[in-house]
Amino acid sequence: MIDLRLTKIVCTIGPSSSSEETLQQLILEGMDIARLNFSHGDHNTHESVFNKLRKLSDSLAIAIDISGPKIRLGKLEEKSNLAENDKVQLTPDNIVGIKNLLPVNYPSLSEEVKKGSFIFMNDGFIKLKVQSIEDNLINCVVIDGGEISSHKGINVPDADLSIHVPTEKDLADIEKACSLETDFLFISFVRCVDDLKQVNEIVETSLKKPIPLIAKIEHQDALKNIKEIIKYSSGLMVARGDLAIEVGPAKVPVVQKNLINLGMSYAKPVIVATQMLESMTKESLPTRAEASDVAHAVFDGADALMLSSETATGKHPLQVVKVMNDIINEAEKDFNCTVPDSKSDENPIGFEIGQAAMNLGKRMSAKAIIALTQTGYSARMVSRNRIPIPIYVVTPAQTTMRSTRLLWGVKPILHHYETEYEQLVYSSIHKLQSEKLINPEDTVVLVAGSIVGLAGKTNTIQILNVQETLASKH
Repeated sequence: MIDLRLTKIVCTIGPSSSSEETLQQLILEGMDIARLNFSHGDHNTHESVFNKLRKLSDSLAIAIDISGPKIRLGKLEEKSNLAENDKVQLTPDNIVGIKNLLPVNYPSLSEEVKKGSFIFMNDGFIKLKVQSIEDNLINCVVIDGGEISSHKGINVPDADLSIHVPTEKDLADIEKACSLETDFLFISFVRCVDDLKQVNEIVETSLKKPIPLIAKIEHQDALKNIKEIIKYSSGLMVARGDLAIEVGPAKVPVVQKNLINLGMSYAKPVIVATQMLESMTKESLPTRAEASDVAHAVFDGADALMLSSETATGKHPLQVVKVMNDIINEAEKDFNCTVPDSKSDENPIGFEIGQAAMNLGKRMSAKAIIALTQTGYSARMVSRNRIPIPIYVVTPAQTTMRSTRLLWGVKPILHHYETEYEQLVYSSIHKLQSEKLINPEDTVVLVAGSIVGLAGKTNTIQILNVQETLASKH
């Protein structure tokens, strides 16, 4: 059994979890990445939470999730229930909605849907059929009813919507994310690689340096363009809620598995999200099906699993992280993931070094793989191979320390830069032993990545005995 949990946990922060005390407990329970969802709340509230997180931990990764061209209901007077055969009108007017007259935040919707179209709300639980369109009013009948409330999402799978990332709201949110210097941007409703390129241009103009972009896969167009998207992005999220509405629930498990495999092929992290422990928004224990869902995402090799409403608005944010941590640990005792071949031509030598590190680690019964890296590249090359050995990423860059927290099996360590390679190896081994992450008798595999100033050492792999390495300095 391995002490280090290999699969990472992303927690969405909201009203249930935004106090400093709860944030501290979430970190202690195992939160690797905190997600701030800019679809809800305002900039001041998110900035306050962001600053609390930075104060509590300088190693925790923080992701800001921008809304993208997500159609949503506007503000409603109160929650209400729609019943089968109810008549409902959708309007672009900026009004406070009532049960049968619902405001929508997308003025062009009446031009882009047609009679007979199906409109889904609230993660697809509510289904409407368009009966007629009069001016800007869309007249619908309820096919499948349920509860509606303010700002719930809307999907129209058979409409070719004209909006793309980034929307006007996204522009303001990206500027805010840049001013906070977030560690990741999660980009909602990506449909093609140009969506990501536009976001990246804004980031580099505003911040003068890149922020890793995670493309949320929740639209049919994204699946058609997935190869281009994964090559350009820093990773993917399987956003199963909207994805299920787009492709149908039956296809989601297969799409999820394929996207995880694609991520491993390109050495890009993949997050699995939506309803992983949904019942725990109210209950203190998950359903058996949810526990199985979490475990199978682990078995498939996902880098990270994400909690949404479970930690943002649920009754038991700390308990749900503890439960997810327990399920992951149990699943990893029986971890045996088949890793697909590399499909990236980015750097074939780097992929070969990662494969060699895995093979050496297994043959030599290594207790750890150590990746010395400035950018995190070599960490990705090792992590993609899914060998159940802790990967310690030693880096002088705080941004790299945070961003590599998303990678499967990786524990990042911030360590000062050394100009001499042998001294860097020695000091890194010494630091890991002093923090009791490795023992004197251990064998470790060391991979040296893009350490600035070490010409000719960017693709190095070594097998080291800890005690002998430390003794060599005396």
